[in-house]
Amino acid sequence: MIVNVEKMTIHHLMQRSFSLYASLPCLAFFDEKAITYAELQKAMNALSAKLASLGVEPGDRIGLLGDNCPNWTIAYLAITTMAAVAVPILPGFPENDIRHIIRHAGCKAIFIGEKYRHKLEELASVPLVVLSLETLNAEDAEKSRSSFYAKLLQKKSSKASAAELPRPQEQDLAAIIYTSGTTGNSKGVMLSQRNIVFDIIHSIERFPISSADRFLSILPLSHAFETTGGMLCPLTVGVSIYYLKGVPTPQKLLSATEIVKPTGILTVPLVVDKIYRKRILPKMQGRLISRLYRRPFFRKRLHKIAGKKLIKSLGGSLRFFMFGGASLNLDVETFLQDAEISYSSGYGMTETSPIMTINPFGAVKVGSCGKPIPGIELAIHQPNPETGIGEIIVRGDIVMQGYYKNADATAASFLPDGWLRTGDLGYFDSEGYLFIKGRSKNVIIGPSGENIYPEIIEQVLQQSPFIMECVVYSHRGRLLAKAYLDSDVLDQEMSKRGLDSSGSADFIAQVLEECRKAANRELPAFSHVQQILEHPEPFEKTPTNKVKRYLYIPEEN
Repeated sequence: MIVNVEKMTIHHLMQRSFSLYASLPCLAFFDEKAITYAELQKAMNALSAKLASLGVEPGDRIGLLGDNCPNWTIAYLAITTMAAVAVPILPGFPENDIRHIIRHAGCKAIFIGEKYRHKLEELASVPLVVLSLETLNAEDAEKSRSSFYAKLLQKKSSKASAAELPRPQEQDLAAIIYTSGTTGNSKGVMLSQRNIVFDIIHSIERFPISSADRFLSILPLSHAFETTGGMLCPLTVGVSIYYLKGVPTPQKLLSATEIVKPTGILTVPLVVDKIYRKRILPKMQGRLISRLYRRPFFRKRLHKIAGKKLIKSLGGSLRFFMFGGASLNLDVETFLQDAEISYSSGYGMTETSPIMTINPFGAVKVGSCGKPIPGIELAIHQPNPETGIGEIIVRGDIVMQGYYKNADATAASFLPDGWLRTGDLGYFDSEGYLFIKGRSKNVIIGPSGENIYPEIIEQVLQQSPFIMECVVYSHRGRLLAKAYLDSDVLDQEMSKRGLDSSGSADFIAQVLEECRKAANRELPAFSHVQQILEHPEPFEKTPTNKVKRYLYIPEEN
């Protein structure tokens, strides 16, 4: 679909949607009646006017901290369409990091879910208007922690109606999104109105959605991928969006899909990966089925049967999955292809609003993250002459304005001619598909100078049903892996073999060695893993679900 707007601003984008889709269902919790686009417009304008009456002016930063819900979307739109700046905060950030972000961004107000209100403690010295995300109402002046709020309530503003509200220009800042939760080292990505809207419009050209679609939102709205791909892109073409209540769980997801019957789900690969390993792969472990499963013809038939059951369990109307945030494991992608489940994957980063590539629906290339969206330049910086692999760089209207209050980090992220350095390594094939090989800072240099990409080895290891997640690293010249194992699969296998818990240590050692040998058969010799160590608990992750690798890699002595 080609979307045309008078100006590249969220205000103009939404005015187009309100004109075209006024009577269509728009936002709701999964078990409630949706408000229409016309009702969204009314609620958004009323909230913008309320913010203006409280003294919020163009350029003021407004925080957003809470679980996904219709009011989160209304608040975001009210902020960004009145030329203020949204500061989405991941609820998973530690309390001290949340307070740091609020202080660093200079937030004048914050919309917050009641369950997260305690995270504002120790901010008494910060002038802050606190608004409930549940009701979209501000606290009473008597309950405020500063006289600043009381003064705002008394302030008279001439901007009382939607018609009188200020509206943003294309170059105006729309959002500051913090990519790191480390206090004192957070980087706030500054995205302009044009950055975001350009990304929306050109992503939709590769994203076959329409007003007939229903989305179930399961990724955090405070994450750039969900804000753009799961909220603003759908709203641009009249999609209805439904939300779970509280933190997503497998049972909540299944209950919601039965009611909503979504046609599209944006998610990270981990969600489908777990479904595949927990619900599909175990059914392929019987002696006869296991033998058949090793043959491509029968594997495809078995996958197709399993795929139909999966779609039925998700409401029966699913047209596609859209994956982002990480690459798909090869065995999971093979399942999706065999089962003829429509899907696409993409590549992006917060600094690029965030979508850079989308795998063309119907022409997905396994292992790739697709082709660049129209209107941007994507290239490989200093490619290896033999492999073509180098750092991915990008230039165009989706690229951030810079890091908020961090000129040094901004300068370090750009090449002199304006290309943004992504820090990711990859290459293009002859058809223009991009393949990601890993992060440049994670590359391991092999004994003869070879580049070893730990993420690729981890994907191979995780094809084992025993390994839930792992980290590959080099230590004292040896290539090692730490693996967190699936206790359910281990218990089932021990039971099949008639083993009791007294022999679990020996059995685990045997499993790890079998996993190592199986992986090495698929890897080049210089990437062979020499030992896999059991890691007894899940790896600690960032709020965006990326493993904190540095915690598990020992220092060289």
